[in-house]
Amino acid sequence: MLGLPYTIQEIAQAAGARDLFQGQYAPAPLHEAAYDTRLITQGAAALFIALKTPNRDGHSFIPRALEQGVVNFLCSSPVQATGVNYAVCGDPLDALQQWAAFHRSRFRIPVAGITGSNGKTIVKEWLSVLLGLHHHIAKSPMSYNSQLGVPLSVLRLHPRATLGLFEAGISMAGEMEVLAQIIQPDLGILTHMGAAHAEGFASEAQKLDEKLLLFRSAHTVFAGSWQPAVAERLRREPFTLKTAGPHPGDQLFLRSARLTAAGREVEAVYQDRAYRMLLPLGGEADLENAMLALLAALELGLPPEAAAERLLLLEPVHMRMEMISDPAGITLLNDSYTADPDSVRNAFQALRRTGGHPHKRIILSDLAHQGARQAELQAQLFREAEALTGPGGVRTVGPVYASLGYPLSYPDTDALLRSIRYEDYADSTVLIKGARAFGLERVIPLLSRKPNATQFRISLTALESNYRRLRAGLPAGVRAMCMVKASSYGSGTWEIAQALEAAGADYLAVAYTSEGIELRQAGIRMPILVMNPDPDGLGALLRARIEPEISSQELLRRYVREARLAGEDGCPIHLKLETGMGRLGLSEPDLEPVLALLAASPEVSVASVMTHLAAADDPAEDEFTRLQLERFQAMYRTLAAGLGFQPLRHALNTAGILRFPEYAMEMVRMGIGLYGIEPAPGRQLGLTEIGGLYTHITQIQTHPPGASVGYGRSQRTQRESRIATVPVGYADGVPRSLGNGRIPMLVRGRPAPTFGRICMDMLMLDVTDIPDAAPGDEVAVFGAQGSAFQSVCALAEAAGTIPYEILVRISPRVRRVYVRE
Repeated sequence: MLGLPYTIQEIAQAAGARDLFQGQYAPAPLHEAAYDTRLITQGAAALFIALKTPNRDGHSFIPRALEQGVVNFLCSSPVQATGVNYAVCGDPLDALQQWAAFHRSRFRIPVAGITGSNGKTIVKEWLSVLLGLHHHIAKSPMSYNSQLGVPLSVLRLHPRATLGLFEAGISMAGEMEVLAQIIQPDLGILTHMGAAHAEGFASEAQKLDEKLLLFRSAHTVFAGSWQPAVAERLRREPFTLKTAGPHPGDQLFLRSARLTAAGREVEAVYQDRAYRMLLPLGGEADLENAMLALLAALELGLPPEAAAERLLLLEPVHMRMEMISDPAGITLLNDSYTADPDSVRNAFQALRRTGGHPHKRIILSDLAHQGARQAELQAQLFREAEALTGPGGVRTVGPVYASLGYPLSYPDTDALLRSIRYEDYADSTVLIKGARAFGLERVIPLLSRKPNATQFRISLTALESNYRRLRAGLPAGVRAMCMVKASSYGSGTWEIAQALEAAGADYLAVAYTSEGIELRQAGIRMPILVMNPDPDGLGALLRARIEPEISSQELLRRYVREARLAGEDGCPIHLKLETGMGRLGLSEPDLEPVLALLAASPEVSVASVMTHLAAADDPAEDEFTRLQLERFQAMYRTLAAGLGFQPLRHALNTAGILRFPEYAMEMVRMGIGLYGIEPAPGRQLGLTEIGGLYTHITQIQTHPPGASVGYGRSQRTQRESRIATVPVGYADGVPRSLGNGRIPMLVRGRPAPTFGRICMDMLMLDVTDIPDAAPGDEVAVFGAQGSAFQSVCALAEAAGTIPYEILVRISPRVRRVYVRE
């Protein structure tokens, strides 16, 4: 979307067009600049830019744009159609860049240009998070930093913005001059300088000099001091240089950074005052990027006393990694989009962190853009890969690797595909890491036993963000128990548990012993609470070092007996108190005999005391909720006095965390909020739904008025209609009650209502009002699609149920894909 509306006349003038043809009287303002017909959303309010590349001429897509309602064009030759407007220029990309530079000149707000080899997107996004409460920020979407991406980003500058953040990436000499003229930065940010795109420059010094062209108009530049040679080069420039790093002379001096389970405990000095903060990330690159973003934020108005709180909101920015889980045999880490040394090593780190299977395998392509050192770099990366997998665990693709003579090397992807056998990768986590040109994603169907079109796509980034948002509202020192029962509300088992473990969770909680054992078998080692332990499975629970919730005297006696037979002492247990839920728990008369049994049973030790709130999400029941909490406190005091010590206390679920944080005590239980559902009315934390259910259109048929489609002839067309068949149904978890137009689903970012009954394995959508819909198009049952979004809550409301039920009913046959955006 454009930050300001433009008419075709204004665009032609700003772009230096040599000809303007207006086939419409008083053309309407335009709100969208589009270069890809698949991304057009505004129709008549869109400008289609007919770009020419070595492989494609955008002018050939003008008929498709006309079909989508576009009537305004920026092109290099006249459009042969009536009733359209077009501005003719020598090179549409040059014209777009000139227009963007004109647009930038209309704003007098601070604009920061961000460049470097690594970390541009991360620093931009983190700076946006740090300053989100203090500025209205216009910024590059995702990593739009190319000759095309930069002008499209700058055109998003809008009158409400008080700060602009724009990335600039280059791959060869001569490119930065153009980007600098577009961004016109007042401020500069230089991120880490690395080896990416080395082949486009004669030397690293030339590459740095080219990047510094971005800062010719900047009065101040922020950079890290971790690379002394780079910092020294910056000091020779006329701008004011401000640095973050481990040196006392840095404006943001990192005095210490101690790695802990929760991240890095940082002590930093700014303007002669020391601050202690927690960075909830552990990597060295994360530390460098975070300190650079923090320095820029402080200089741009972030109050130093607010820095510690804002720093807790930082989260990893993984643009392309996805994890495809096939629990029966293989987990795939798909990062088949880029391959430079830094991103390859980051992918190796992700593989190291990923459990679930006993073996690790790597499929690795040649690097891109590495110049003369490519063979040397690839040889080093192969050694690192084989150290990770063991001998025979690495397969390589590409002529450079093939020339190095490694076993299991293939000259191209087709040769690799001919060699693949599922059995060679069984019981393994497989990293697929390659440059985009190799198309390694073609390996995925050969290594998955669930190649169906429907998938439940789960954002681990959103999960971790939700965890941090929930935790940020709690008093310091409160522990977090995370609910992963019912396959983490349908989202998966060890995959979710592993992400929460990495995010810093203190405990996991499951419903049944079998769920806990599955986590242990997948390599999860953190404490696990079983909320409904099967009395007949207490021995297995003990052997797996899983901790039971004890809700009755009889269950306590049986557990003590099992522990005694096993010769165990001090096994942790969690006492459940009944305070008003009316389901399970020890009541007040139980306390005396329970204390007597505990006093005689060294085999067990009380780790925590808990209760379950019945209506923490309902303001009308607040009096009852507080009564429950008072009962709990009174019963706890009796237990603590009898035990002679004070175990942990926990009562709050997600709704309780949002509405009663003063009762957080020593621990809380994070449930549905982790998955992005906010159960407490009026207490919005900005949680993000982590999952979306996606499939594709199989076929589209055109039916005359009065036609019926599907079982029972329950709905008839009112006009000539295009009906799409989609391979997902109630066996996959879509409620049957959502048929007959009860809810729309998203196709090309637009709503397509259901038509007829939901079948077991498929459903139908009316795409008559989406004329460009075609077989193969993605369908979002719920989740995001471009800028459009449909909440799982909308499906639940239409089905007369709750989001929990929708999520947990998503069938195991639906492939789970885990992504980090």
